[in-house]
Amino acid sequence: MAQQLLRVRLGQVAAGNAPPAGYPRIRYENLRDALLRDYAANRRRWLRIAKNGNSYICGISTLNAFFKSFRVVDITTDVLREFVEKHQRSGAANGTINRSLALLRRMFRLAVRDGKLRDVPYFPMLKEASPRNGFLEHREYQKLRQELPQYLRPILAMGYYAGMRLGEILKLRWINVDLTNAEVRLESGTTKNNEPRTIPLTRELLEMLRIERELNPNGEFVFTRARKPVGSFRKAWGSAAKRAGQPSLLFHDLRRTGVRNLVRAGVPEQVAMAISGHKTRAVFERYNIVSGRDLKDAAAKLEFYLAGENGDRTATMSRAQVAGRRTTRPN
Repeated sequence: MAQQLLRVRLGQVAAGNAPPAGYPRIRYENLRDALLRDYAANRRRWLRIAKNGNSYICGISTLNAFFKSFRVVDITTDVLREFVEKHQRSGAANGTINRSLALLRRMFRLAVRDGKLRDVPYFPMLKEASPRNGFLEHREYQKLRQELPQYLRPILAMGYYAGMRLGEILKLRWINVDLTNAEVRLESGTTKNNEPRTIPLTRELLEMLRIERELNPNGEFVFTRARKPVGSFRKAWGSAAKRAGQPSLLFHDLRRTGVRNLVRAGVPEQVAMAISGHKTRAVFERYNIVSGRDLKDAAAKLEFYLAGENGDRTATMSRAQVAGRRTTRPN
């Protein structure tokens, strides 16, 4: 038996497929700790520090509980499916389970990169629910603005016009706001992808920020209440949204609205992505949601085009429907 195993190992060495030394002794905790060090070294924003001083990553606790003391050699695709099934039975959403699997897969890939492992097992990722399609038309935005408390109205405007994430808005400091040039400059490390970006301010948003500055001339943070940075406002938001006829509206829906409005306004996609902070077109498209009005506008534009092709002078179209078109009706 020993000779047979030796021949197998020698064959693996000759083929360049021998497992790294110490491979059977590596455990899940070794991979997890390496991932935490990688997150700390690269200052990834998802790394957190617990009250006891220990580092953790959002979503890693379920991995810690399930794979405690697991030898890495025993973490196979079948075991990963058991992990999935257990958490589905507990009611976890597919997206939540996928985030945990993605963390574990990242651990394996780091170990392969560091020469500790040779292979990464197949990870059975789940199909996730379709992205939300919540957004606000302008009249709905105006109604919601009226229902919100005064201190939340500029935060609403920032989300609606700039498409910024809520975390970016609440952490915004005056040193990042240029009222003279009407723009906000987010620094590297303050955004989700850790890349800086510049956001132009619309006239309404600029005026609201000027008022905020007059009310808080010596403050550090832009959005404050009782001279303290605005924190969670879930209850106030939910009540106002309900009164405005949008009971299921999330603040993040404003980001979808901002992206869609940029596209509707004819802003080039590359510029819109630079403003919104999306690095990939695939993610950007998840936010560029088509509404019923967009579909009706498309039908009206098609009708206008075909009427022109046929020389039909009787076809009519409203100014709003032809916005963005350069083609004119034939004489």
